[in-house]
Amino acid sequence: MSINFEYYKVFNYVAKYKKISLAAEKLFVSQPAVTQTIQKLEEQLNSNLFVRTKTGIELTETGKMLYEFTNKNIEILDNVEFRFSKYENLEEGTIKIRTGSNVAKLILYDALERFSIDYPNIKVEIATGAPNQSVEMLHTGEIDMVLLYLPYKLEYNNLQTIECAKKEYIFVMSKKYFEDNNVKISKVEDLNNYSLIIPKKNSAVRNIFDEKFKDNITNFHFEIAQEQMKKEFIMRGMGIGFLIKDEVREELVNGDIVEVKLDEARSEGSIGIISLNDEFSTFATKKLIKYIKENYK
Repeated sequence: MSINFEYYKVFNYVAKYKKISLAAEKLFVSQPAVTQTIQKLEEQLNSNLFVRTKTGIELTETGKMLYEFTNKNIEILDNVEFRFSKYENLEEGTIKIRTGSNVAKLILYDALERFSIDYPNIKVEIATGAPNQSVEMLHTGEIDMVLLYLPYKLEYNNLQTIECAKKEYIFVMSKKYFEDNNVKISKVEDLNNYSLIIPKKNSAVRNIFDEKFKDNITNFHFEIAQEQMKKEFIMRGMGIGFLIKDEVREELVNGDIVEVKLDEARSEGSIGIISLNDEFSTFATKKLIKYIKENYK
């Protein structure tokens, strides 16, 4: 025997409120619809479940037995529906994010500020970590998204890469370094004559660097993973650094930083998100990703 679950739900409401009209009101359906459902359930069970009285309706012995069986399970399933609707409507939930501090500054903060105003009941947990470890945690379901520099080679079928913002990478130095070393660069190879600050090996930014410059630039002094630390070394006059232009845009305008103005010394990369595929991502995660993407249209 296969009986529609909704039949049991309607039966349970009628048994609970002992009035067709009140059960219909609670279920947001018409009274005839409730009556027809009860009739269909009685036909399939081949048993009367209710008897009419002067004050309403009462359960038969069979009805009492069925109500005892179904009541607890219906309450559990109703609670599941209620909680699920709260997650679906972003009235509760948690998003767990792993990122580098610089990446968060570049693509997360503005979008998260808007998101938190629109969905104040969604909790957000943010931690920093190496990309490889973070992606592994994402794959196993410990977190919801990773923000990182791209490109990044994915090895898991349950994950997706979402590019959010294109970024320009340039070579820059402090004004003091420029003047003290009488820097003269007419071609990319000339950079080998100076102290160079480049991204750390096996990082996404280093991959961008190597793809364009590995055959021309071989003499470097500092390998640094974090953009902010590279900027600190540059500002202290410790050499010429390769980093995102956005990181030093204000200093370029102020004249504190000098750019190596060669077209061949510029490169492009991007920043983005790795998340679970859409069918596995939570409603809240998908919504925040939408906000981040909208910020960089």
